[in-house]
Amino acid sequence: MTTATQEIIAVSVTEYAAFGCPYCGYRSGYSHMSCQGTSSQTCGDCGKCCAVLAEGVTESAIGFGKACYHPGLQDHPRRGTPSHGREDKQPAGGGEFFTSRGLGLENTPGCFVCGGKSGLHNNIAAFVRTKAAGERVVTMFEMGARLDYRDFEPDRIQVKVGACGAHFPNLAQLDRLVEDGIVTKDKVKSAQEFKED
Repeated sequence: MTTATQEIIAVSVTEYAAFGCPYCGYRSGYSHMSCQGTSSQTCGDCGKCCAVLAEGVTESAIGFGKACYHPGLQDHPRRGTPSHGREDKQPAGGGEFFTSRGLGLENTPGCFVCGGKSGLHNNIAAFVRTKAAGERVVTMFEMGARLDYRDFEPDRIQVKVGACGAHFPNLAQLDRLVEDGIVTKDKVKSAQEFKED
């Protein structure tokens, strides 16, 4: 049975944890719904959906497609191949991929312009591809930035960049400079030196 885009595969929660998405092996995704031992899981990489079944469950409690098909448990198609995260790659022109979530408030280790004290500051929270990439981004700032990495969410890695009230315009300038999804040392320096007219 197929939905509009692909066949729905049902795998055990244990095999999903070990081998990832049954289509591509990516280890992270999100659930649309869960009920009676079944979770509808969408891959964070290929975007395909599968049913993840609790131990002992042999048929999806969630129906898929127009016919409301309930896929049965099957062996993971990638059994034996460990799940994986994102590849640690950098933009062709240099720098790091850096997807800003916009301006907000967050605890940061000071201001990226003047240093300041740790605490609640204006900030940019930006997604990076890998933990190693996030560590490289933090070194671009020298101060006022920290890595937000959690073992239970290994592919939702963020760098938090703080600014004191006096340097909020510099933070806003940085947010404008990274609209293309890339941060470089030159962009950081340009934002740090920014002066409002």
